Amino acid sequence: MKRLVLFLFALFICLTGYSQKGEKVNLKKLKNDTIIWQKDSLLTREDFKGRVTKQWAGCCATFLLVEPIENNGNILFSVQAVFVKSKSNIIQTSDYVLKHEQLHFDICELYARKLRKMLKETDFTKVKNIQQKIQTMYDKVNAEYGKYQQKYDNDTNHGENPAKQKVWSDDVASQMNELEPYSSSEVNIVHN
Repeated sequence: MKRLVLFLFALFICLTGYSQKGEKVNLKKLKNDTIIWQKDSLLTREDFKGRVTKQWAGCCATFLLVEPIENNGNILFSVQAVFVKSKSNIIQTSDYVLKHEQLHFDICELYARKLRKMLKETDFTKVKNIQQKIQTMYDKVNAEYGKYQQKYDNDTNHGENPAKQKVWSDDVASQMNELEPYSSSEVNIVHN
């Protein structure tokens, strides 16, 4: 029963981020349709499998995935930045457009680190409903993440302003470095 509750909790958080428009999600397809953010691993043109829209040069669909992991009887949480291939598209294959879309994915990892930090710094021994607390934390970070992504596109004019793009790249890199202690996807929420 414990595993079922944890699975449903992970599924709910996953689907909250992935299916913001109420789309039905096939879990098997989701697993084969995603890339987990990794340091020094860059997106390529071939990763963008979505239907092309002529609105922008590219579109990078990402979300935060939170799921419980059982480890020797302890429950850890994995928080990952996820790229969805079938929802991402790219028209121009220039390095510049790929770098703009890569930064969207990097911003997703930045917010995964912020959530990991928040989880790590919370004393869950005083929390009555851990599932509700984690959901509330996720919702808060996810809302901030969405606003930040929108600000990035607005400020860089969807990557068409090279000077602003450079400022954003430097700022995100700086924030990622500050949150390096939270780069591991697994978070133990039990404080000894």
